Amino acid sequence: MTQDRAPRWPAWLNPAAVILGFTGVLSIITVSLSDSMFEEWGAPKYFDNPHAFLTWVGIAALLLGIMFGSSRSPRGAETDGYGNDEELIERWYKGTGGLVLLGYAAWILIALARGIDVSLFQAVLDRDLGAISSLKGYLAPVGGITTLTQLSGIVSAIGAHRFCRTRRVGRLWVFVVLAGVFRALFYAERLALMEVLIPAILIMVLELRFFGVHRRLTRWLPALGLVALVVVFSTSEYFRSWVFYSKVTDLPFVGWVLLRLVGYYATSFNNDALYYNLGSAVGHDPYYTFSFAYDFPGMSTVFGRPEVRGNDVSQWWMNELQMYANEEFNNTGSFLVPMADLGIAGGVVFWILVGAAIGKMYRRARSGSEVGVIAYSVLFLGLLELPRFTYWTLGRFFPVIVAVVLMIGYDQAVGRRNRTDVGKLGAGFQSSFLRRT
Repeated sequence: MTQDRAPRWPAWLNPAAVILGFTGVLSIITVSLSDSMFEEWGAPKYFDNPHAFLTWVGIAALLLGIMFGSSRSPRGAETDGYGNDEELIERWYKGTGGLVLLGYAAWILIALARGIDVSLFQAVLDRDLGAISSLKGYLAPVGGITTLTQLSGIVSAIGAHRFCRTRRVGRLWVFVVLAGVFRALFYAERLALMEVLIPAILIMVLELRFFGVHRRLTRWLPALGLVALVVVFSTSEYFRSWVFYSKVTDLPFVGWVLLRLVGYYATSFNNDALYYNLGSAVGHDPYYTFSFAYDFPGMSTVFGRPEVRGNDVSQWWMNELQMYANEEFNNTGSFLVPMADLGIAGGVVFWILVGAAIGKMYRRARSGSEVGVIAYSVLFLGLLELPRFTYWTLGRFFPVIVAVVLMIGYDQAVGRRNRTDVGKLGAGFQSSFLRRT
């Protein structure tokens, strides 16, 4: 990635634009929805003007952090240097790809040991009631082993990067994309598909000459992305929930699925408000703010699971949803969760720090680091998921954080080494010139 590519960054890739244009707009739409609309989704409306105001306080804190993180440091943005070493990126591709293959191989062996059968997959394709739930029982993940598959986003991003540079379609790239499709269809895990598609699309938008030439198409990509969201969501729901709801609703599939899609986002804001009301009134561990730490392999064995009023925190939340909302829509939301867990001041600090990290990564990507572009493309999904939950603090994202930190560390080391070598070479030429004169 070179400096002359920076102007090609479309405005919609700016994290502030995504937050305001997606989460901000959805929050305004949600607070304006009537109580009767929420009754369609089986829940009272909790997300009122005070909750909307607190949400915007959190959004403002996140934007402030992004502004700090993306501003140029006094020493200059390139002080650490960028390695931009294709051979190093290739090693990361093969290394993370190998770990992903290992994770999936372990997952397959575990499923076979549990007695998984081909008929279970056929039942999903036949849209049998409860087929996906039954299959998920055999495919239940194992922390620390199947978690390796979460590096698929990095493999997909680097795979797209390799394709843009060499036009080679890597087998590892194809594998992680197909695995994402499989998980979306048979495991009802749309997020797994988004984790491999979003980074690849962003990389190709930035690096393929086609998008550089067709700027008007690039500007319309967010609209096309919304259409793709509806298509992916509708396809998944057709094999998942429509199996049941087709028997109990008079709505046609298109009307039902669009209403359900809106409900996924509106009820997430509503649950955010409910969580704030409940969490602020009872002492509890900040599990939903730092779930990656509590879900880290071995932590529950040593320290036990976090509890609320004697119940596991996850079970407590489901109980509260059953009592006060709809457990089918179980997202916690994002901006009000740290405020309930850490207090309003603690929540504001949390979002400033998160924003600073995102802003720094965005600046690094914009200013010429290929590893920075790859890392930002993987982080970008978290911006899109903010209406539903804080993606970056989930246990599934922790392996990505570790990989990104290591990749940037190596990138900086290579950049410093290259700068030192160039300095030594320049000094050698200068001393040789002085000897000749």
